[in-house]
Amino acid sequence: MERYEASDGRETFTAQDYMAPTPDWAVNNRALLMASGEEFELEEERSEQTAQRQDDDHVNVPARGCLPCRDRDVRRAYRNVYGLGLSLFFLFSAFQSVQNLQSSVNARGGLGVISLSLLYAAFVLSGIVTTSIVKVLGTKYAVMGGMTCHLVYIVCNYYPTWYSLIPASFLIGFASGPLWAAISAHITQIAVKLAPIVRERQDFLISQFTGAIFLFTQVSHLPGNLASSLILLHASDATNGSSETAAIVEGCRNSTISASYAGRIKDTYWYILVSVFVLFDLIAIFILALLVDRLPSSDPFCSSKAKFKRFIFDPSVSTIKMFFKWRLVFLGFMFVCSGLVQSFAFSVFAKEYVTDCLGLSQVGFVLMVLGLSNALTSGVVGKIVKYVPRLVIVLIATSINVGLIMFLLLWERIPSYLMAFLFAIGWGFTGGVWNTLSSSFVGILYPTESEPAYSVARMWQAFGLTVGFVMSYFDSQAAFLYLLLGLLLITTGLYMVVEFKSQSRTQIFPCLVFCIKETAAGSVEEEELVTRAES
Repeated sequence: MERYEASDGRETFTAQDYMAPTPDWAVNNRALLMASGEEFELEEERSEQTAQRQDDDHVNVPARGCLPCRDRDVRRAYRNVYGLGLSLFFLFSAFQSVQNLQSSVNARGGLGVISLSLLYAAFVLSGIVTTSIVKVLGTKYAVMGGMTCHLVYIVCNYYPTWYSLIPASFLIGFASGPLWAAISAHITQIAVKLAPIVRERQDFLISQFTGAIFLFTQVSHLPGNLASSLILLHASDATNGSSETAAIVEGCRNSTISASYAGRIKDTYWYILVSVFVLFDLIAIFILALLVDRLPSSDPFCSSKAKFKRFIFDPSVSTIKMFFKWRLVFLGFMFVCSGLVQSFAFSVFAKEYVTDCLGLSQVGFVLMVLGLSNALTSGVVGKIVKYVPRLVIVLIATSINVGLIMFLLLWERIPSYLMAFLFAIGWGFTGGVWNTLSSSFVGILYPTESEPAYSVARMWQAFGLTVGFVMSYFDSQAAFLYLLLGLLLITTGLYMVVEFKSQSRTQIFPCLVFCIKETAAGSVEEEELVTRAES
């Protein structure tokens, strides 16, 4: 300011002046603001102002506040993200392992597949009220409520009958909508608030945190599937003996024989397995309560009429409006396709290509590899999306998916460990790409409407899962694959439209735009040199 006044306004502020540390006198009231609750509102306003100033190129935003405060905010953000991921790791270790065994263990009467179809149908229905539930409970308690319903579902698997498993499936399906919407909204809010502190773009942080969450959820295939395979392998050795090999070879030709054979498991081993999964769910709830913070979501002093409008009417209307946003509708095909692929892997692939051809005890090992491939892909994609265009990654995943489907349509089914594990790696890679990029793209497009946007997105995914499990019940494998192939091609085309309409050239082709800018900068410098030489 002294230089500015001394030069009568001729000397202006530079970038170094704006990046200078904030003086102590400017942050003396920070503790008072935090105590009064005004600091959170100020940080929200700063984040919104920062987001508006950011253009397509990277913008360095100076961090506000003292260095210890910034470090504390960063540690708090990463504790929330990784604490949430760790709790989901134990939660889905139990759920995904039970889900993977439903089509094989509860094959008689189609109980397993029908219960999964009902589960995801309830998931679709929950989407209308998902935003209201998340608004009322907040992201943390919405996740905790979903985890509690998962625990009830696992307990009902002690005695899987039509009267226990069907109501439990509906309960967990209805709770999964708020669960997933709260997870996505929680990490999106953290990324938006952390971006100006660490001087990073919001879309990069959203992609990074989404990749981290999916890394945890997909790595969860390892402990649960490993436990189920080891226990069932021991049960198979103890009960079936040498007759298992002949039954597997015959079952690969005739799935009816294998289905009746697969269901013969002693209750003792099944009780041990379910007890392990119950323990996993309890650990997940404990970690969530300990490490994840409750983000502010409501005003407790508003009137009952205002609460109804704010928590019931407005969220429902905002969710319905999301169905008419064309970008989210186009991305919805990506979620539907992802749900179809998952249902194929967990029902048709797990039963006809693993249980029927390799044995029930191998289901956990194969799907464990699928989960590991999915987890590694999610983590890597969340990092490299900063350097590699999303469109290129999606096209690579689509090409691999098309190749896998074509191979299954032409391949004669035979017992083969190599093919089972290769397909698991392929499905895991493509699933990791589609899950990470589709979820992060929703957060990038709708950062201020994350709850209704994610609610609609998960409804689309649940719809795909429901259709997939229904088709697997009617044993229409060829029709399933042809539907999946056509939908993959349509979805990729729609994604390209959204990408080109929503993102700039810098974000779609970062390397090409960088080269063009460098060439243009060189031309300008050359012209300036020529002009100076002539003058």
